[in-house]
Amino acid sequence: MKLAEVLDIGTDELLACKYDTFNHKRKDLFAMDEKIISKAELKMKELYGEQLPISISNRFKTEELMLKNQMMLRWMGFLGELHDRFCEEDDFFLVRGAQMGASFIAWLLGATNVNPLPAHYYCPKCKKIEFISNVKCGLDAPDKKCSCGVAYEKDGFGIDAIHMYPLFGGCDINISDGAMELAKECFKDYFCEYSEIREIKIQKSEAEEENINKGQLTNVVRYILVPREVAVQYPGEILTLSPEEYFQKFSKFERLMIVEDPQEHSSFKEIENIKISVVNIQDYLKYAVEKKKFKIDYLEKDLNEFASKLLSASFTELLAIEGCLHGTGVWEENGEKLYIEGIPLSELITNREDAYTYLYSKLNGKCCDNPSGQVYEIVKGLQKGIYAGKGMPADLEQLLLENEVPDWYIDSMKKIHYIFPKAHLVTYLKRDIGNYISTKRNGEALVQKY
Repeated sequence: MKLAEVLDIGTDELLACKYDTFNHKRKDLFAMDEKIISKAELKMKELYGEQLPISISNRFKTEELMLKNQMMLRWMGFLGELHDRFCEEDDFFLVRGAQMGASFIAWLLGATNVNPLPAHYYCPKCKKIEFISNVKCGLDAPDKKCSCGVAYEKDGFGIDAIHMYPLFGGCDINISDGAMELAKECFKDYFCEYSEIREIKIQKSEAEEENINKGQLTNVVRYILVPREVAVQYPGEILTLSPEEYFQKFSKFERLMIVEDPQEHSSFKEIENIKISVVNIQDYLKYAVEKKKFKIDYLEKDLNEFASKLLSASFTELLAIEGCLHGTGVWEENGEKLYIEGIPLSELITNREDAYTYLYSKLNGKCCDNPSGQVYEIVKGLQKGIYAGKGMPADLEQLLLENEVPDWYIDSMKKIHYIFPKAHLVTYLKRDIGNYISTKRNGEALVQKY
């Protein structure tokens, strides 16, 4: 009897288990991984110098070990190449999901616009680095000059590498209008030597087809990477499947989903040359209130009136507002009351990664040394709304109280049904502020010209 029959699984699933999309023993993949790491290391030294602070060197090496033989590293490599190609063509993309934004290596490659290191200054000339302890986001630090006389660059959003987990088996990206063909070409060029590529077309309902004809749906393309040993069972470059077939048979393969957004006209070339200042952030607050950016109709959430009463706001506080908007149980009957009672906006529980950093600082060296795993599980429960739905376990509450986590913070945790990842919030807020600055500058240039 065939092994597939004994195990009651399909032959394709059996082969996928045996061979994997990328077998760890393949020498070509080892070379591919080395090339990706070398590219990231070169960029790190270009930005931060040859004599790296131990904290930066350690972060890089830690991630390198975490990503060894992992497909996530190869997706980072692909996104880095896509970034370079998109820069040449004046296009733009954003990765959907938070894991990329937790990776320093991914940021060095250009796979994300979120630098996860702690807030810091760095000098583009002499490579001097200064970490900043009194802000959560480097963009909130005041402008400052290096001792060599050159203006410092500011960056860092303080996201721990543990938030790279779970190391995903695929990649979803949003791209700017008109960039689909370039994205598809880049994907095929990057992976064609290492795997078979199949485009997946999901059969659509009549209603979906009607909306596409009316131009109401964005352009979506899906690909999977198929082990060569399995690919013979799926001849042709395009597979047309029902949603059920796709999720039952192919959802475990490495996959890419590209979403072309007709409303997205951002440009890497424009945005990446913009330095966001404290003044820019204040100007954006006024603009965002005027354009009702702090309102999400389909979620029936509106913090625009609240934001309009702020005399000023830091990048961290704008992130907090976005976290309240996109989370569930974060603001209403929770953060809003705490803010009125005097808890600063920046200290409310508004995103996953800052909650992790805060709880880690409370538990580290007290309940145990390096409680990263325990804190990660606590925050995972917070993100999923377990404490709001089932209640907080008594032993966990006691642990938090013993380690001086305030009562208001614990009570707030018990009301949250879903909390948004910080990296996701940073990605979109940086883009929106960059677009605002670019539009304003282009408008001013036009006025001056005429």
